[in-house]
Amino acid sequence: MPDLAAAEQSETQFAELVDAVAADPVRQEQLAELLREDHPFYSQRGGAAIVRMRGWVLLALARTGVSDRELPFVLEEFDTGTDAYLVAAAARALRSYARPSAAFAPFVMRALNNIRDEPLSFEGYGEYPTSSTDTTPVRELLAVLAWLGPHARSKLPELASLRAQPGRFCKKLIAELDRTVAAICGNRQPEADQTDDCCTTPAHLGQEWWPFHERKGTETVDSIVFEDHDGTPIRFGEFFKGRPSIVVFFYSRCDNPWKCSLTVAKLARVQQLFKERGIYGQVQTAAITYDPVFDLPKRMREYGRERGLQFNAQHRALRATEGFDALRSHFCLGVNFIESLVNRHRVELYVLDGAGRVAASFERIHWDESQVVDRACEVLRQDAAPPVAARPSFGGQGQVTGTVLGTLASLAWAFFPKCPMCWAAYLSIFGIAGFQQIPYPSKTHPALLAVMLINIVSVWFRARATQRIGGFCFVCAGIVATILGKMVMNWDNLAAGGIALTFAGSLWGAVNIRQLQFYLRRIGCNFG
Repeated sequence: MPDLAAAEQSETQFAELVDAVAADPVRQEQLAELLREDHPFYSQRGGAAIVRMRGWVLLALARTGVSDRELPFVLEEFDTGTDAYLVAAAARALRSYARPSAAFAPFVMRALNNIRDEPLSFEGYGEYPTSSTDTTPVRELLAVLAWLGPHARSKLPELASLRAQPGRFCKKLIAELDRTVAAICGNRQPEADQTDDCCTTPAHLGQEWWPFHERKGTETVDSIVFEDHDGTPIRFGEFFKGRPSIVVFFYSRCDNPWKCSLTVAKLARVQQLFKERGIYGQVQTAAITYDPVFDLPKRMREYGRERGLQFNAQHRALRATEGFDALRSHFCLGVNFIESLVNRHRVELYVLDGAGRVAASFERIHWDESQVVDRACEVLRQDAAPPVAARPSFGGQGQVTGTVLGTLASLAWAFFPKCPMCWAAYLSIFGIAGFQQIPYPSKTHPALLAVMLINIVSVWFRARATQRIGGFCFVCAGIVATILGKMVMNWDNLAAGGIALTFAGSLWGAVNIRQLQFYLRRIGCNFG
């Protein structure tokens, strides 16, 4: 997709491009790229135009199907969105995702509580609603809850509270709400409540981590000069090199309370957690404005203090007086402009190591302050004891041991059971292994069969939820080998092999694949 003169193309041309991409299976992955705030198509356009354009992409995703790649863009609208058109389009898009998940319900309820209801039309680009074509964001959100079905049962009290509010819904929407509650309370897919979010939702949604040797260098940031909240000039390297840092972006003219204002308030909570964990002087914080022309030192200082930020030499609000383009490139900022005004931006936080390199990012979805501090602590430990490959091969045995043990502990966490089905699979394995040690097992055969049934059923439910069938196949082979070796042929070696296969299949089914890939990359980095 060429970016040449993208900003000069009309909205009609953009809509035609989106329709063409959506109709071509080979190009459909480009839809996610068209949702990036920094895409040239959004440069120098007004906010209303961007809403129409992004909404049309979301509606295209509703036709093609939302994958894990586009999911953060969709949930972002529920989490921080204030525009009725975009929230409604995101609701319609989410219903095309492959599988419902209880993890989506809090996002939907957040949007349902925050959004204003108004008639909309999805029939054509930029069309106004008519009585025959209109929908509303509340109707679309209720349709998502009905699609979630039993996965949304935890939200029934909140729905009842909304229904009881005088004037909250018109009679037509109350009837729609009642149908939604009936769908949630229905008996379809009763196994849905048996799986936890770890089985059905991509891990670390909106988060990214770069191992030590894969982090982007800082060669391009030497031109960046900041002015802080007190008017003190400081270069990028002077502030960000020497200690790990947590960086957020904001601007004081942002009219979305769920973006900049909440981001700065949450950064103040991060500072408090630093004190509670005893690392306040070891990790820095910086709130950098997207709007350096308007956000002068006094304005930044007042904006931060109103939201609880503490300022000193290691905790600053910054505006780039030189090198803003280099700053934008170093962080790959999700922001665009019309002249000097921000016309669209995402929520974004970055954890930098002591060299000023980006080690972790939290984008689009509001981050948990404790998780951010955990990442900062991890970077702090790495800066104190760099990966083995980055140090000489002699000396430092204690540091090497600590790095090895920490990495192995992280790898073990990827296999730790995090839902009832995973626990059932693990515990039943120990039961099968225990029966193997009984010297006179004939009377225990019924109990052994029961434990094996629990194992194979739990692994099957897990395989259905994750759409990974390999572990289930291993378990089936292991169960057959165990039965033949233990009950038919009395061959202990065959039974032991069956237990090993069953154990391997249960591990395969229970492991969080994304976490495992992440930690394996770390091992390769540390020992390669």
